[in-house]
Amino acid sequence: MNSTPKNYRRALLGAVAASSVLLAACGKKADDVPAAISAPATAPVTVAAPPAGTKSGNANEQATRKLNAYTGAYNKLIGTFGLIETRDDYFEKNIARRTAADSISITDGWIEGALDQFKKGRALPASSPDVLDPTADALIGAVDKLVTQLKELKIYYDSKAYKNDNLARGKAEDAPLRASFDISMAAMKAFNVALGAEQKRRDVETLARLKASGDLLAYNTKLALGQGEDLLNLFGEGNDIKSAAKYVQGDALAAEIEKILVTQRELYAAAKTKEPKPDSGPESTASNLLSLVGAYRDMNQTRKLEEFNDLVKEYNRAVESANGID
Repeated sequence: MNSTPKNYRRALLGAVAASSVLLAACGKKADDVPAAISAPATAPVTVAAPPAGTKSGNANEQATRKLNAYTGAYNKLIGTFGLIETRDDYFEKNIARRTAADSISITDGWIEGALDQFKKGRALPASSPDVLDPTADALIGAVDKLVTQLKELKIYYDSKAYKNDNLARGKAEDAPLRASFDISMAAMKAFNVALGAEQKRRDVETLARLKASGDLLAYNTKLALGQGEDLLNLFGEGNDIKSAAKYVQGDALAAEIEKILVTQRELYAAAKTKEPKPDSGPESTASNLLSLVGAYRDMNQTRKLEEFNDLVKEYNRAVESANGID
């Protein structure tokens, strides 16, 4: 994680309608992808979720609410002024080489806000022991300590007290703070792996349900979105953008997305001729995923972070468009 370039962005997760973008690639191969399913002779049938108030409905609602809370907290932690940016900013100060004559300031970012969200998510009830709670506990503990250290040192630097003690406290606390950053980053990565696995499990269940129900428009839309996530996950570390091997896998995934979207567009066109007509979510999702494929091919040519950021933007737009698709 220390080698992550500054300004390297991961995709923000969109509620629980799409899986997370992992810090490490999920390792799913293109030949593991189920084939797109063509429209049946009869109109697709949508299976409703268990009604609220039933045992199954309540359990699903609780699980979804908790997963959404954890997802939102994780988004904030990896987002603007989050853990990655704040760590990079502090490490660049290089306190060990500074003197009291320098003008020094540090930031505590927005990490505390993410910590609060994690604590709220942890406090939510679960229908059974939650698989994310143990890794969330480790992350909360690590980040809680980090926030305390940062807030106290920020006062020290903001007040310029370091000029009175010749930067003695700043240098004494530099190594412990760096260690806390690294521990928090490791805990965040472990949580991210657990979060991604849980969301993948739910995605597999959703695809199976949609396929069984005959709602093939939703199935193929979700299937294509999942492949878009896998394409993004290939580039989970900064040096992946330069890796020729990653683009071999990426080319296969891009071709698979395009193949699925051919079927998806046919299904959408057919659905528009019937009542009730579908909303624009599947069409917008498909458009965003095509743009994602285009951004990927731009990145394949330039191998630059700017194109990766475009890839992230298009994925996030696709997630937002797909949020209403069950």
